[in-house]
Amino acid sequence: MTEGRAKDGAAKVERNLKIAASVMEVAAAIGRTPAQVALSWVRQQPGVIVPLLGARNLDQFRDSLGTLDVTLGPEHMEQLAAASRVDLGFPHNFLSQPHIVDLMHGGTQEQLDNHRLGEVR
Repeated sequence: MTEGRAKDGAAKVERNLKIAASVMEVAAAIGRTPAQVALSWVRQQPGVIVPLLGARNLDQFRDSLGTLDVTLGPEHMEQLAAASRVDLGFPHNFLSQPHIVDLMHGGTQEQLDNHRLGEVR
């Protein structure tokens, strides 16, 4: 049973528990702490992201700094992404269908630069 502040709020949400379990699984697999895995996962996201450390004491702060020595492999990044993926629902699911995307771009999508993919098509 959860104790302390974690017993209320986010610790009761099934999705959050699933994400936490995945973080703990990755941490066990690579011999790191869950905090180091979570911070590394955030640090390795595309774009410029600077995670904030939420340490309450010096030991937690030192543990969090250990994330600087952690690089998650693609398989662990995908595992964590899958555990935390949000189903955007309608209209996103509809608008992301290939034939709809083709209609929206008048058949020119492959000629467009897509900054979100970090590449030029």
